[in-house]
Amino acid sequence: MGVYGLTAILKKYAPNSVRTVSCNAFSQQTIAIDASCHLNKFIYGSESHPHRHIYGFYQLAQFCSLNAITPVFVFDGPQRLEAKQLEHAKRARSRRKVKHSLLFEREQSLRLDNWLQVSDQYDQAHMSKESALAILGELGETLKEIEVDPTILEDGTMPVDTQEQELQSKLRSIAQELHNAIATAEDTEKYTRTVRDLANRERDLMTDMIIHRYKGIKSALQQLKKENQAMLSSLEKRSLRITQHTRDECQAFLKTLGYVCLSCDNHEAEAMCANLAKSGRTTATVSEDLDTIAFGDVPILRYFFSKGRPIVSIDPVIARRDLGLTRESFIDLCILCGTDFSGTIHGIGPHKALQAIQKHGSIERVLSNLESRYVPQETFNYALARHVFNDLPDIPTHESSYEPPATDALAINNMLQRYEIDPLEADLNVRQAIIQQSIIDVKNWGSDPFSSAFAANKTIDPKMLQVASYFT
Repeated sequence: MGVYGLTAILKKYAPNSVRTVSCNAFSQQTIAIDASCHLNKFIYGSESHPHRHIYGFYQLAQFCSLNAITPVFVFDGPQRLEAKQLEHAKRARSRRKVKHSLLFEREQSLRLDNWLQVSDQYDQAHMSKESALAILGELGETLKEIEVDPTILEDGTMPVDTQEQELQSKLRSIAQELHNAIATAEDTEKYTRTVRDLANRERDLMTDMIIHRYKGIKSALQQLKKENQAMLSSLEKRSLRITQHTRDECQAFLKTLGYVCLSCDNHEAEAMCANLAKSGRTTATVSEDLDTIAFGDVPILRYFFSKGRPIVSIDPVIARRDLGLTRESFIDLCILCGTDFSGTIHGIGPHKALQAIQKHGSIERVLSNLESRYVPQETFNYALARHVFNDLPDIPTHESSYEPPATDALAINNMLQRYEIDPLEADLNVRQAIIQQSIIDVKNWGSDPFSSAFAANKTIDPKMLQVASYFT
């Protein structure tokens, strides 16, 4: 989760601490990379590569190489931080919901296939009033509950042939299954709101089809099926588990490429990143997790390898200075905003938290002056959260731990083949990302940099020279 609402606080009250930077601003420097954070990003992102976690790290490593940056990749170890049990429990609930929702969407997918099979047949079929009532009954609907055009439903005097009886039987079966599915999806602990919305839309579509003889049923079903498939894809990706084997696989790959990898047991990877900076081994930390800003003093870099958006640097030292806080009071601010390590106080959001800390200086003083309407959650364990932020994990002390592993061209080639990585394609993707991130202020480029008007301008923007260098 990071620190809830902290970015907005810093942008408003300490804007000098948040700035966009160019990727080459850290050239010739060693930076720590919160690899576990990026592993989540690669696993659950939109990349379609069959080994997208490995492919993501390959591109990230190339991104560093092209910018003359030396990365140190820091992974979570097999032993997780006990203080993060609240977040672990939250994620476990989320995984259960994803699991149930995935099964639900698979069943809907099969049901929509059955719908599509009978849709053409339905357009040509006669539907008696009795059959419509039976199907609506399976859906849990009645004609009394719905405003109906009396000319739509027949009076039931027309004979029904065998083919139409078969169609009506299929529709009743689908309706019964749909009714049961909607009732099941009401369990908010097991199913997502989007799953419920799709099921309700399916019911409304079937009701319209029966009551109003809706003729666009097939195209409507196809659209619903498309959304169902998108939801299936999303849930299947979210159902993936990151195991220690996954982390070990990524480390083995990066070490084969010649990069330093460290593992952090019983703590957070970003905490080890902070200690690397504290010891003078790194000058910045790459992470999307805002908890990182409370652990140390060096800038954290967000969107470090994100196409289409510049890198954002957040400097905790400047943030504390401009907010008028010590490191201790800044940590207390983060805890009050909400972190993975503690609950919060009901009714106190980020802005009130800042006001309270600036006025009182510490959580203890805030609590002693707290109005009765503000109630700490049972999980509000600020002392534990403080301990986590102040007790940084040990880092390797032997110099050999920071020496890049020896590389072997054959081993690298075999690894790239194993993970189906085309180095030329990956290199092009990385260079494009560098260009996109380099163009921080697009309006300065003009509408057409290759026009005659542009050519007549004798002044060349340094950004153009910088970007051109990546293709030479």
